Amino acid sequence: MRARTIGYSAYMMLSIMLSLTIAAIPAILLFGFVIENFDNFLNGLPFLGDFSLAATTFLSQWFPTWLLQYFWVIVLFVPLGLTCYAVFLGFLLGMFKLSRRGIPFLEDGYYDQETEAWLLYEYYEVYYNLFPYFAGFFSIFLDTKPRHQAFGAKIGRNTIVGNGRLFNPERTIIGDNCFFGYDAILSGHVYEGDRLYLKTVKLGNNVTIGANAVVLPGVDIGDNVLIGANTVVPKDKVIPANTIWVHGKAVPRRVASREEELHQPIGGPQSMNEKDEADTPSNGERI
Repeated sequence: MRARTIGYSAYMMLSIMLSLTIAAIPAILLFGFVIENFDNFLNGLPFLGDFSLAATTFLSQWFPTWLLQYFWVIVLFVPLGLTCYAVFLGFLLGMFKLSRRGIPFLEDGYYDQETEAWLLYEYYEVYYNLFPYFAGFFSIFLDTKPRHQAFGAKIGRNTIVGNGRLFNPERTIIGDNCFFGYDAILSGHVYEGDRLYLKTVKLGNNVTIGANAVVLPGVDIGDNVLIGANTVVPKDKVIPANTIWVHGKAVPRRVASREEELHQPIGGPQSMNEKDEADTPSNGERI
């Protein structure tokens, strides 16, 4: 390996350890401060201080003194611990984002394996991929839209990534009202033999990516497009608006029939006939 790559390898490992250490400090300090001042905090709450005294007196018949002394600490340990861990994750996210700036960002294009650019690319993505492993209980909340946006993804309003996977958030642009099926993948990179290809993926508005579909780098999807489940969209493919991608081709979406327009959920869009009827008063005159 070249000296430059070895240097970045050492930087990545040291930055991760340093990030974990720095992020843990405020969480530990918060936990210690609350424990040290727990009695004052408890007695300051209305009615809870008197209730605590009465409960301690009542339970003293069955439990040892040392256990009663830390009774409320034990009861509230889980919410206190989760709160402090959330503080740790917040600082860790900031440290990972800051540390990632020390790794070169590769512009869109081809990179030969001989340049070892592929390794720098992997180092750049380590922080994004590593963060959920430290989330633990909070992973269900963090492995979603906020995490992708925190690492550079541009995601529009009302878009649900859910169980979809974004391999390269910094190379992902998604419009409004999009939906991802289970394990649908958007990838801003692909390996082709001894070359690495990087390019931003763009999705328009009202796009649905079916379950287990794979969208490769450079793909540009128009508005109102449905990507079929278990399909692959090749790199640099441009999919026109108002189409369905299935069997390797874009099929124009047909105009919805009157029955389909009328078969809408409560609160859904109205057909033109429904609008005309709603705008027509009982005497037959239009408003």
